[in-house]
Amino acid sequence: MKRKCFVIMPFSTTDARHDEEYWNIFFGIIKKIMEDKDYTCIRSEVGPYEMLDAIIENLENSDIVIAVLTDFNSNVWYELGIRHTLKTGTIMLLQEGQKIPFDVSHFGIVFYKDSIGLEQRLKDSIGKYLDKIDDSICDSPVISTLNSKVYNTVEKKLEEMQQLIWRLVDEVPRENSFVEKGREKRNRILWVDDYPKNNELIINLFQSKNIEFDIALTTEQGLELYKSRLYDLVITDMGRGDEQDAGLVLLRSLRLLRCQIPIIVYSSYKAIKRYGDEALRSGAFKVIHGTGDIISTISDILELQ
Repeated sequence: MKRKCFVIMPFSTTDARHDEEYWNIFFGIIKKIMEDKDYTCIRSEVGPYEMLDAIIENLENSDIVIAVLTDFNSNVWYELGIRHTLKTGTIMLLQEGQKIPFDVSHFGIVFYKDSIGLEQRLKDSIGKYLDKIDDSICDSPVISTLNSKVYNTVEKKLEEMQQLIWRLVDEVPRENSFVEKGREKRNRILWVDDYPKNNELIINLFQSKNIEFDIALTTEQGLELYKSRLYDLVITDMGRGDEQDAGLVLLRSLRLLRCQIPIIVYSSYKAIKRYGDEALRSGAFKVIHGTGDIISTISDILELQ
């Protein structure tokens, strides 16, 4: 499945040089650049109030958002603020000689000269910026600030949170034993997820209880680890890279290997809504998207007291 690029930009005349036809041509240049890099590319359009829902959905779901800040269109700045609040992966474009009203230049503005060589210059600049995104450069001032605050407080709160979570887990009644009788407990979990950093808090929590984790970024890595070691539990996300149903592929592959241990699908609400029933039919023990649910389920399966 192709990655998605959403362009927020003016759609009508903004000054004597930049009329509606100019902006249509400008979008055509960006669209060609992104399609050459294997992205689908659409733009925001003028419309009634109800169009805002579609714009916000595109701002949230697009892999890349390109914001054309030239001539300081108020709609563009509003939509840019929404995107910066939602996620990273934003490229800002501004014509040389124009000054931005807010100092966000160190978060990745591409300055361009409105000239006959515009297309090639944009192609080179956008290409370099896409490489930076692959290196996990944070391009949102909102997320950068919030992450910094979270980072500065999480270490102080982590031990307190762990103690609270374990107290809550201990209060959950356990009606069944999930570890098969006669099978030795390994206290080892295989977790397949292409963004393992998202799970660090949960992993750290259980490592404090002497549970070991093997992390796989792909289905293939997960299967190789499963064949080489013994586990009490397998956890998988659903979508990985361009494969929105990668979790289903892993489930079916493990079933062919006669996997007898529980397999949990831990993914987003949208992914579970779309693929959850099929995951259960394919052998998943549970499909979960809440942090509290995954913690209590792991604790139950490993019989942690």
